[in-house]
Amino acid sequence: MRLNLLLLVVLVCCALSVVTSQHQARKAFIDLQSEKDREAKLDQEWRELQIESQTLGTHKRIEQRASRELSMTLPDPKRTVMVTLDRSAKSSTSWAAPPASAPAGAAK
Repeated sequence: MRLNLLLLVVLVCCALSVVTSQHQARKAFIDLQSEKDREAKLDQEWRELQIESQTLGTHKRIEQRASRELSMTLPDPKRTVMVTLDRSAKSSTSWAAPPASAPAGAAK
């Protein structure tokens, strides 16, 4: 009789441990799914931010903003001066001081 009672107690303890472990496993699975959903949302947000960054960084967008907010305009092509550097003169002169033959204001 005592053996049967002892076996019954052991059986109940084993059953409770199985139920507890199953509950913990289900809870861990739910947490895992929740984190996977969160990861997917963050990944989608990252992709959207990448697209937004590329859109905001385009030359056309920057030019529009500069003209609208800062009242900047493109320089007049008639007033644009192209300056070419002689490769041999470039290597022998310093960037800090203009060459002696350069006109005043050319160093800017």
